[in-house]
Amino acid sequence: MAHAFINWLFPAHCVLCQSPVTPALGLCPCCLADLPLLDLTEQKNLLHRPDIIDMFAHCEFDLLFACAFYQPPFERWLTQLKFNNQLHYKRALQQVISQQLAHFFSADMPLPDHFIILPLHKSRFLTRGFNQVSQVWHPCLTPFKRLSDCLQRSKKTAAQSTLSKAKRAENLNNAFLCTADMSGKTVAIVDDIMTTGATLNAATRALKQAGAKQVWAFTTCLTPI
Repeated sequence: MAHAFINWLFPAHCVLCQSPVTPALGLCPCCLADLPLLDLTEQKNLLHRPDIIDMFAHCEFDLLFACAFYQPPFERWLTQLKFNNQLHYKRALQQVISQQLAHFFSADMPLPDHFIILPLHKSRFLTRGFNQVSQVWHPCLTPFKRLSDCLQRSKKTAAQSTLSKAKRAENLNNAFLCTADMSGKTVAIVDDIMTTGATLNAATRALKQAGAKQVWAFTTCLTPI
């Protein structure tokens, strides 16, 4: 009864068209269907798409999953969530991610042994107060029951957004440490935005040094170059 009253008092609306939606959703069905999402039905590994491999030619991970390119409306949703903690965009992003994961993990696609949401360095987490990637992705991955926190951000790095492509890779050298034996495992690492791939490459190296057989990169958006 209390939940019904709160929902009546504070009704939920689609973040795009403002039509009423159930409280657990951020998008109405029409707006969700109209979003420019990447097609995962024919090619699940986006590293096999010529346009994407041309943009990201030096990926060290073995598979790439993404929901969309970093363009409107995703650009605004992710920016507002990351820097202004605008949580009403979280449900919309979770709807998109859950739908894309369902397309990806069809009957012929095995699950990885572990999902790892990329951690923030302790100092950045204390400054920001939250990990926006975890906020969005954790509920989407919980049903798989394969979440791990064995990857640590062992080095405090400068904000990647302030650096050139070459400096991004240098900035992240030895930035991650894996605290578990990953011998023979397939591990999926999760981030929000892939710009050059430097962060995901650095995490991949740490996991492969720990014995991982394959590393898959899952990201909400790809920045088109």
